[in-house]
Amino acid sequence: MNSTILLLALFFCHFLADYTHLSTAWMLNAKRLGKPLFPILAHAGVHAFLMGVAMIVLGYNFDVVYKLVLFQLITHFAIDVWKGRMNGWFTFLQSPANKGHWIVFGIDQYFHAIVIILMVQFAK
Repeated sequence: MNSTILLLALFFCHFLADYTHLSTAWMLNAKRLGKPLFPILAHAGVHAFLMGVAMIVLGYNFDVVYKLVLFQLITHFAIDVWKGRMNGWFTFLQSPANKGHWIVFGIDQYFHAIVIILMVQFAK
């Protein structure tokens, strides 16, 4: 399977899950401060589900897909809880006018990108 196609598909899934109606107000409110945990887990589940569907459509073996879906679920949840907790601990990070807000956002997105790249590497 072509790694570039998988990489593009997984990044598109990430976009859909984070920046469309698939991120509900319920999920976004929880992600803001890293709690309660269940809505963040549901959000991570949307990511994992979309990426699992993409991998199955692209013809990846189910034995690989379920491991990568679980990896995506756990890591996405952990990264989003971390980012939210940072906002809770350091309230100045909640303001988009503060440069620190964008640094933490960038780190969050960087971590998500690393996870997607690792998924592609494992799927080879």
